[in-house]
Amino acid sequence: MSVNFWFEHVVDAYLKAVAQGRDWRSACADAEQATKNQPVRVLTHKGLRAKGITYSRQHIARRVAGKTFPKPFNLPDQT
Repeated sequence: MSVNFWFEHVVDAYLKAVAQGRDWRSACADAEQATKNQPVRVLTHKGLRAKGITYSRQHIARRVAGKTFPKPFNLPDQT
């Protein structure tokens, strides 16, 4: 089973843009540019819950597929 991860600054930009009624994709892209070459934090599903995103894993997958939630990334297998 692969574990999905999200960058904390992207999730923060998403939450802020949605709350303000702005386009979250451009807000997330701006957040990516602002943190270039800086250390970043990574969130798991548990971290999303701590931020107030209480969607199930399946619902998050549906939202990602529907392009209404930031796309996660996976770490490469270490085998």
